[in-house]
Amino acid sequence: MKNLVISAVGDESLHTEWISGPAQFDLCLIYYGNSEEKAIQYEEQAKYFYQAKGMKYTLLHEWIGKNQDILTQYAYVWMPDNDVSISTEAINQLFLTAEKYDLYLCQPAMRGYTSHPFTEPKPGSFMRFTNFVEVLAPLMHINTLLKLKDSFVFNHSGWGYDYLWPYLLGHPPDRIAIIDDIVMVHTKPIGTDYTRFPKNPKKEMKELLRQYKKGIKKDFFVHRTIPGK
Repeated sequence: MKNLVISAVGDESLHTEWISGPAQFDLCLIYYGNSEEKAIQYEEQAKYFYQAKGMKYTLLHEWIGKNQDILTQYAYVWMPDNDVSISTEAINQLFLTAEKYDLYLCQPAMRGYTSHPFTEPKPGSFMRFTNFVEVLAPLMHINTLLKLKDSFVFNHSGWGYDYLWPYLLGHPPDRIAIIDDIVMVHTKPIGTDYTRFPKNPKKEMKELLRQYKKGIKKDFFVHRTIPGK
């Protein structure tokens, strides 16, 4: 089965990097900008194109709901933010690694503007089986995505989903991972102006996690490491 990259994108999206080489995946772009020229350009670059306004995970939930018959043709789905810099070759390898190790949920290690040092590449590690994958760029097995998709609208901002997902999956050992051998770069600073949100994202996260307080593990840990070469 083939693999799919879905991204909610604006006018400065870096997705052209992702498809600059021979891609072994299809691309879906959800455009939330206002430029007709960009919309035409993006539609030409993607296998699937959708135009709508909203937050990342609200838009993903909306597209998935309308296109589940399309989605189930794919084995894995990667959902990066549009300011992630990564090569086509690295994305191809990301999918291959997820398939080889039968991962349910994973991400490349991350450099640049990071929220959690835990996601930065660890020297000497090929891959770490963990209890955390960040909302910024999660890769999910199709069965994982179908199981978790309704969580995409648990709040407005998406904050806290990355803590919640491993719990909803039952904390499976050796199935959630950060792949240190593959590195993406987050190119823009983490936002600090929350005035555009109807509720402060930090408050949203606290409220979300409070509902699952008996199952959520906010301390990051590594179950097992596969050493690098």
